Amino acid sequence: MPRIEPIPPSPEGNAVTNSLLARVMGRCPDILRAFGRLDNAIRFHGRLPGELKEAVRRATAGEIGCLYCRSLGAPREDLDARESLAVAFAQAIAQDPSGITEAQFDVLRQEFDEEEIVELVAFTCLVAISGQMFGAVMGLEAASEQEAGSYQEVLSRAR
Repeated sequence: MPRIEPIPPSPEGNAVTNSLLARVMGRCPDILRAFGRLDNAIRFHGRLPGELKEAVRRATAGEIGCLYCRSLGAPREDLDARESLAVAFAQAIAQDPSGITEAQFDVLRQEFDEEEIVELVAFTCLVAISGQMFGAVMGLEAASEQEAGSYQEVLSRAR
């Protein structure tokens, strides 16, 4: 059970709004709405493909220690060059954000333009890792198979 009792699922809700993370964060509706808007803007919009962002989210979930986030999908093994670079960079951020070097940015610039780098860092820091930290601190348990499947459905519809 999470450290904070989640609000009940909404009958009008969907896989995202009724997720365990959203129901715990829903104790503060203004925070939930603001986080939801940010998450939607970065996760489902922008220049980077959703598959790349999801690869980053999956890879950092284990680093941060959120059982809930980790249960939404295992890291992929079949990453392309851009996804591999993004994942390695995100894992470096998760391990030591102040240790990121100019050399790492130089490597990113070989595959990503400036706007894509900003989007990658924003997604990694403001959505993936921050959500995972929230889940880890709040003690969120793993998602049910049904909830994990519903999450994957939302992602597939967004593609």
